[in-house]
Amino acid sequence: MGRIYTIETEISSFKKYTMKRYLFFTIISIILFLPFNSVAQGLESISNTRTPLNITSQQINNTPKRLVAPTPPMGWNSWDNFGIDITEAEFKAQVDYVAKNLKQYGYEYMVIDAGWYAPHLSAQIDSPFYVEKIIKYPTNVDSFGRWIPAVNKFPSAGDGSFKKLADYIHSKGLKFGLHIQRGIPWSAIEQNLPIKGTNFHAKDIANPADACVWWDATLGVDMTKPGAQEYYNSCFEMYAGWGVDFVKVDDISRPYHADEITAIRMAIEKTGHNILYSLSPGTTPISARYHAQNNADMWRISDDFWDTWPQLKRQFSLANSWMRFKKEGHWPDLDILPIGIVGSRSSNAGEGRRSRFTKDELQTMMTLWCMFRSPLFLGGDLLKLNEFEKKLIKNTQLLSIDQNSSNCVQLPVIDTRIIIYVSEKPHTHTKYVAFFNLSDKKYTSKYHLSKLGFNVPVKVEDIWHKKELRSNNSNKDLSLQISPHGVTLLRISPFYINRARHFAVLTFPGVGYF
Repeated sequence: MGRIYTIETEISSFKKYTMKRYLFFTIISIILFLPFNSVAQGLESISNTRTPLNITSQQINNTPKRLVAPTPPMGWNSWDNFGIDITEAEFKAQVDYVAKNLKQYGYEYMVIDAGWYAPHLSAQIDSPFYVEKIIKYPTNVDSFGRWIPAVNKFPSAGDGSFKKLADYIHSKGLKFGLHIQRGIPWSAIEQNLPIKGTNFHAKDIANPADACVWWDATLGVDMTKPGAQEYYNSCFEMYAGWGVDFVKVDDISRPYHADEITAIRMAIEKTGHNILYSLSPGTTPISARYHAQNNADMWRISDDFWDTWPQLKRQFSLANSWMRFKKEGHWPDLDILPIGIVGSRSSNAGEGRRSRFTKDELQTMMTLWCMFRSPLFLGGDLLKLNEFEKKLIKNTQLLSIDQNSSNCVQLPVIDTRIIIYVSEKPHTHTKYVAFFNLSDKKYTSKYHLSKLGFNVPVKVEDIWHKKELRSNNSNKDLSLQISPHGVTLLRISPFYINRARHFAVLTFPGVGYF
């Protein structure tokens, strides 16, 4: 007997069909967009897309700022170990170490992170600067509402300036950096201090609806108000006069405050001084990528990064999301490297700890940062580095990848245990290949170099172990044995570089030719 169709049958069939289509497109959407959603790169991260007062077009935002960082910046930042209460003596000790031991490797920016303007502020219980709750704490400001150094932390700043400290750093052949917070300090608002060169005051530009949710030091500056741009101009005029070479601006890229980012870019350029401009924290929304590239020199793409494997593993997703949007001279930032002793005063954690990363994880971290060409800022106490850590941060071949490689791509994932990065040394036939083992077990496998486009005799060098794995033979499988959470980083060069007919085209997009 044939099936009898009714209206109810048709409706039921239509519902099933609709549900199948819904599930199909839902699955496709998840596959296509999960990398972005999983790292919180949505439009909800954008606070505003306005321009400052009197900027009547988007011309400046569509024009790249002056080039300050042709290669990824390298240096040291006080946050990971000393938190919000590093002293001048402690900072100078780190400066002296870098000048003597690390400057020749490219490390040059010495950055004091948050708290330099607060005379009684620390997160560490036994610190003389400890406060129980970091909320609307007193900070030192000058007569125009601009932060100035706390003299009890920085005795040489008795004149209200970091000029003497900056001169000391410059005398060592290094550069001086500061962390600041987006906006105008509470100390200026409560006194309603005047804005330099104007008839306006702090309360005229402070926006009470735009406070940082995690650091109650400032209110946002309303860039639609007269005096707002002049306030930022006066701040950076002062920093330039001190000799500041690097400014990390916090609470500005998540949420993404396009108007204040542009205003600070304009203030920097008005000084005529080459101040490197860093945005924090992450994740900076990918939808704002062109604005960030044109207005800043580096910007965070992750939240604060610490020494745990889940966080390190997550950085691969973030890096891959930004890979195709990279632009020379403007650098997505994977954050400070927690190497050595960290956490001494950056939290209530106690007397500090040596990085919880294993040796394999430390090599994985450094390799990822360098293959991705992230800025490299060390965060631990440099005076307490062990021999392994010293070698880790001085590996010249690795640092060369960070400073002088190109066209990095992550190859299509076939085995979920392994992620493969490939990049090249410009104007040569040399390739760098990193095999990252993200699994919790040792990875053992054979890998034929033809999968990477090699069909000629090659020289294969292991960069971490500084040994040659193969010479003059590309027809055999490469044996891989990678520790859990570890990496194998190879430098691969063909022997016959003058015989073009031996070179194969590498088929992965963006990698180039042999």
